Amino acid sequence: MRSNEILKRATLFFLLFCINLPSVAQTIDDILKKPQLKVLDIGNSYTDDATTMLKLLIKANQMNVSDMCLYKAIRGGGSFKNWYDRYHDNDNYKYTISKVLGGINANISTGTGEYNNGILFREALTNEKWDIIIIHQVSNYAPYYEQWQGNGKGGYLNELLSLIKDHQPQAKIGFLLVHSYWDNYGGNKEKSSLLRWQLIANSVKSLCEEYPIDIVIPYGTAIENLRSSSLNNEYDLTRDGAHCGLGLARYTAACCYYESLLAPRSGMTVLGNTARYDASNVESTYPAVSVTDDNALIAQTAAVLATKNYYECVNPEEVATSIHSMDVSTISSFDYSSLYNIEGNRIKTYQHGINIVKLKNGKTIKIIK
Repeated sequence: MRSNEILKRATLFFLLFCINLPSVAQTIDDILKKPQLKVLDIGNSYTDDATTMLKLLIKANQMNVSDMCLYKAIRGGGSFKNWYDRYHDNDNYKYTISKVLGGINANISTGTGEYNNGILFREALTNEKWDIIIIHQVSNYAPYYEQWQGNGKGGYLNELLSLIKDHQPQAKIGFLLVHSYWDNYGGNKEKSSLLRWQLIANSVKSLCEEYPIDIVIPYGTAIENLRSSSLNNEYDLTRDGAHCGLGLARYTAACCYYESLLAPRSGMTVLGNTARYDASNVESTYPAVSVTDDNALIAQTAAVLATKNYYECVNPEEVATSIHSMDVSTISSFDYSSLYNIEGNRIKTYQHGINIVKLKNGKTIKIIK
């Protein structure tokens, strides 16, 4: 590695970490639970994949989001470099800034930014004080961490992070671990969704080892977990080979986003969420899969497992299997810190790990905590 690249990384580490020493006691958990939480997600269509169904989950869990807001900045195919160039009026592509959810209105303008015009993006970085700013790398460069540095098309990680910290020194930095392409998608150089996801996960792992990233939203791992189950289909649950299917896959991605960002705030996990989605009339290149009572818990479990380990693919069916023979009364009660909404039953868990809980209808299930 060239010496000037090492110097740039060391300088950026200082900007990301040392500049925040007065508030170093504030952990990401503290931030997620603070009053008036403000989050900005800077990304592309994969951000849409991960956030579109959030409102369904929030409504089903009756979560109050009046004291927070989540905004997204979307540029089709947006990379680190594209957003850095956008700030400097040097990106020949349209983009949008919009509100995803919440009762707070950020002091920024929403709408569509025109070609080579970064005013909306600059305003988003300068006019509001964000608590968390989330970024991710575009899908075609996501597996290749070595290309995230430097001034190539897949580079500009340092430059984008420095830009964000110049304007938002107080903000925690989040990162979206995205999903991989379908095995047979033309852009899948690895010819395997699993191998490509492993490269993406390893890239994020390398990122977290070299930069003080505060939170990872590993929805790509959630998707890969789901693909390892019997719910996978011939298109790896994509709608076009590249993007999440407009049904179960997007639901799983949103479950992971919820579990990472909103569950710590509300104290209510996504496990047992009653939101469902009928995709029978959805137009898509490849078939959309509805979210039903038969597959929702498996998708939710895939998401929660991802938040427990970003870098391991686990079949959720091996964990989410119902157990009908055991009684919850046989388990001692220890820690009642987590509240769950499961099939209309509001319950609290017992201890860390896998908890066995008996519902009012007599059904006994496993809960991961």
